[in-house]
Amino acid sequence: MSDWESKTAITELINNYTGAAGRLDIGEFSAFFLEDAEVHGVASLLGQPEPLRGKEAIAGFFGPLFLGLDWLVQQNTTTDIRIDREGRWAKVSTNIVEMAQPSGRGIVTMIGRYDDEVELSGTRWRFRKRVLTPFSFTTQASPEA
Repeated sequence: MSDWESKTAITELINNYTGAAGRLDIGEFSAFFLEDAEVHGVASLLGQPEPLRGKEAIAGFFGPLFLGLDWLVQQNTTTDIRIDREGRWAKVSTNIVEMAQPSGRGIVTMIGRYDDEVELSGTRWRFRKRVLTPFSFTTQASPEA
């Protein structure tokens, strides 16, 4: 796979991940991670232990979270993709603005950056490690009934 093809495929990985999150589809969402993947910086925003280790733990955290949301929107801007010489792994930086509506509660907004390690697994790129650096995490008051 050429660098250009890899960069296109990695961008597609991030866009498809965002789409699955927006549909609150935990099955599709978790398929973007390797079996031994890690996620850092997300669980601690909700007072949970860090990091999430393994695809099963990632799905176990995000699945119930998705069930408690009415909707979720992510806007991503990938700013940097650096592929190793062999074309088997890459480091990626993506800025993110995320808004979500927990059922019966105010809108949550998070602004941050993901620094990712992705790996070519067969013919598809997958997340090995995602590290979220949140810059802002706020909740609006619930609208009055």
